Amino acid sequence: MEEALVQTFLLISAAFVAVALLTRLRLSPIVGYLAAGLLLGPTGLGVISHHADATHFFGELGIALLMFVIGLEFSIPRLVTAGKSVLFLGAATLAGTGGIVATLAHLLGGIPFLQSAIIGGAVAMSSTAIVHKHLIDTDETASRHGLAATGIVLFEDLVALALIALVSALHGTNGSGEMEPVLGKLAVSLVAFAVVALLARRTLGRLLGWVARSKVNEVFLLAVLTMVVGASLAAQSLGLSLPLGAFIVGMMVAESDFRHQLEDEIRPFRDLLLGVFFITVGMSVDWAEIGAAPGITLAVFATIIVVKLAVVFVVSKVSGMGFGSALKAGLLLAHAGELGLLVIERCLEGSLLSPAIGQPILGAVAISMLTGPMLAQLGDRLINSLNVSVDKDDLDHAEGGVHEAGGDLDKHVILAGCGPVGRLVAVTLENAGIKYLAVERNIDRLRRAQADGHKVVFGDATRPGILDAAGIVRARAMVVLVNDWHRSTKIIREARRLNPALQIIASLRDDTHLSDLVEAGASHIFPENYASGLGLAAQALMSLGVPPAEAMEKIRSIRAELSPELRLLPS
Repeated sequence: MEEALVQTFLLISAAFVAVALLTRLRLSPIVGYLAAGLLLGPTGLGVISHHADATHFFGELGIALLMFVIGLEFSIPRLVTAGKSVLFLGAATLAGTGGIVATLAHLLGGIPFLQSAIIGGAVAMSSTAIVHKHLIDTDETASRHGLAATGIVLFEDLVALALIALVSALHGTNGSGEMEPVLGKLAVSLVAFAVVALLARRTLGRLLGWVARSKVNEVFLLAVLTMVVGASLAAQSLGLSLPLGAFIVGMMVAESDFRHQLEDEIRPFRDLLLGVFFITVGMSVDWAEIGAAPGITLAVFATIIVVKLAVVFVVSKVSGMGFGSALKAGLLLAHAGELGLLVIERCLEGSLLSPAIGQPILGAVAISMLTGPMLAQLGDRLINSLNVSVDKDDLDHAEGGVHEAGGDLDKHVILAGCGPVGRLVAVTLENAGIKYLAVERNIDRLRRAQADGHKVVFGDATRPGILDAAGIVRARAMVVLVNDWHRSTKIIREARRLNPALQIIASLRDDTHLSDLVEAGASHIFPENYASGLGLAAQALMSLGVPPAEAMEKIRSIRAELSPELRLLPS
């Protein structure tokens, strides 16, 4: 008991330190979990055995929860909407990457065809977590390359299920024997499970409705866990994998009104248990095997990056993307992902791959995940340094729409961004009778603002052509309301260059990059963490009888004390 407690403490502590350090470097927490497993595993310091039953079980449950959340993303309407992105981009990217890697593995490595195909499919999958995190951090989820990348990883997640199911069915066969019985049993089991799941769909909907009416979070959470674990158990009893059962249940409830609530409730458990899985993957990496042939690991790593970058770039160009968007999509998806790790790890467990082959591949996939965020950031820097148009056709069309909306405006206000805060600014300007034009590149926020009746058009405010079409030289002021401080800085510099006399008011998520916006030329900066706190403080002072002018003066003084950079701005 004491030994297990010590091992648990060391495991959690190592994961905490690794994740804390790597997230400070803007790297994925997945890399931290892998590092903790590498350090403490049998071939590292040897503190914890990879075969510990509890660790392995919780890792499996983490994968099941991940696939449940992915299932929530696979609602039928979303698949129909994604259409071309999912079917063409995803299929072409997976077929191209998997085909090239499988061919190289078969011809150069002498690996049997079946195992080569599984390896090709595994390394073709990018990390959903890394891709989504980068797109959210850079506010590019609705960009051309962002939508393409989302469609590709969506398709890859779906194919991953088939690979996981196939590997599970082949467990312990060494890839030999007749495939027909294995595939037949797999198909029958899958159809049987899908039929049962569809029949139970209405029952699950009613159950969730009853649970929601109780308004007790613990009950809702327990209901979700019961569904996921129950489906995983049912799938395993039919000879299928745990993740497959969880995925199908996720799809069943994806179109319900409870989708977002389900995702929020399950996320903490998913992240924690998925971290345990990645630790077990890190433990399974055999340093002796990799050290015996480091050149193979590096060669596999280089092959993954080069092949995936080239295939995604070519497929994106064929689909009609500009050079810049295709390059960013290629660099964003050039790494392998967590589901590829899972497939390779399962192949090693089931003896489908020998350690001499599987371990270098496992190490290469892990290294590629480490470099994934760096490659994505490299794509952003390359586009900026080369000054390449990301989507020239789209931008030309957008400039025409912005020019049409802003051509007659004079002495107006330009809003760069029209999210929740931007809509409040728009309402205030409308009530004051001040003319304005909002420019928004996120499709969801654009449609929401248009539905609310605001004057907003599609466009990227970092582009000089968009700012010029919005009438920047005639505008009285600009309000910058974007989440990414890099984009805010670029917008402010371009606006200041085009109209030196323009009043530029910038919103900032926090005070971390105040000096950058000051140097770029902002006239006024309002960090959101200050705006809410100081706004409440001002209201409190006035409620206690302090004259409004005196209250605002105190607030301005406090703002300057909190951030000396603000003293450089007009009061």
